[in-house]
Amino acid sequence: MDGEMLRVGQVFVAGGPPTITYNPRSELNLEEQIQDYLDEGYRILSVSGSTKTGKTVLVRRIIPPIDGIWLSGGAISSSEQFWETIAEHLSLFTSIERTSDSKDESWRTVTGQASAGILKGGADKKEIIGSTTGEKVSRSRNVATQVREALRGGMTPLIIDDFHYMPQDLQMEIVRSLKDLIFDGLRVIVIAVPHRAYDVVRVEREMTGRVQQISIGFWSKEELAGIARKGFDALKLVDKDEALIERLSEESFASPHLMQDFCLQLCKSNGYRCTQDEYRQLVAPDWETFFADRASMASKSAFDLLARGPRQRTDRKERELKSGETTDIYGAVLAAIAHTGPGTELTYEEIRAALKDVLASDSPQRHEVTRILEEMTKIATKEIEGEPVVDYDVELGKLYISDPYFAFFLRWGVPGLS
Repeated sequence: MDGEMLRVGQVFVAGGPPTITYNPRSELNLEEQIQDYLDEGYRILSVSGSTKTGKTVLVRRIIPPIDGIWLSGGAISSSEQFWETIAEHLSLFTSIERTSDSKDESWRTVTGQASAGILKGGADKKEIIGSTTGEKVSRSRNVATQVREALRGGMTPLIIDDFHYMPQDLQMEIVRSLKDLIFDGLRVIVIAVPHRAYDVVRVEREMTGRVQQISIGFWSKEELAGIARKGFDALKLVDKDEALIERLSEESFASPHLMQDFCLQLCKSNGYRCTQDEYRQLVAPDWETFFADRASMASKSAFDLLARGPRQRTDRKERELKSGETTDIYGAVLAAIAHTGPGTELTYEEIRAALKDVLASDSPQRHEVTRILEEMTKIATKEIEGEPVVDYDVELGKLYISDPYFAFFLRWGVPGLS
């Protein structure tokens, strides 16, 4: 990269596959584990990690789209669509058409006048008249059967990103239909959030023992700092004592996606948009303004929907927060979640303790709180596009903040909430 002029957006890539600032996290051997699976096969590989922690970037690094069949779980709503999408990727013909023609012809002579220069006289012209009849027969081929034939024993891996977006009954149907293909050597990789990583086993018990798990895990501050160091160096920018890198790492909620975005915005706030001709020092922005400005509008929209609660609602009891604000139980629960940091994985007991800290009055009963968490999960799943920002697991009694951008919004986007 010496001497190459780079734009800051080429270096810090938020929401896409980075190259210069890609961090393989070599100590975890993640790339090696995926490559080993591709070498060995005969089971499903489940790659799990929190939203925006680099699951897709990692797998695409090993299997770029040109080398695999990539599907998005959020775009698949039926088994028919599943097979048709693969057929389209493989450019398979899904119908056969046969046409037969017969033609009857007759000739007739037409007499007319023709002139060429000084010569004039009669001319005869022959025309073809007649009719054509034909028969066209088409037959549709069973798409699933055709795709299965194409996949059986092949070495092109099938990757289902955001597997957790699929309804559980559809997950079961697809997993069952792939079992024999996996036995015959098809490599199948599903990518999911951590608390849904075992969906592939839950939906089909016979897959127990035939699923390999790779957990991406949260990024450490040092791993996040590595992104900044690589990028700043490529742009000839200096953070002398790494105080800026330290602050950005702390606020990134263990997400490389957020870290990339923060580094990008820090460069621009310093007025740097490309590689400098000599090394230049970065300076700290007004952190309060910097982070408040990073709180996304998408997260605000999600927050507003959760705070509003179900569309069909009865009048709710007003609750006073210690901050002096008045809200209802939905606002109180969100304030309690924010008060935890927010933590990205919270037990009911942690939320209950936080409610006591933020409420000026008595805390609601357990059944009220769990009902609110379940309602929020429904809203997050049905009314908010993309990854559900919150997901309450009733069996485990845990609330997951699936989207680090939403966690960041709870910390910085709503003044006085926490």
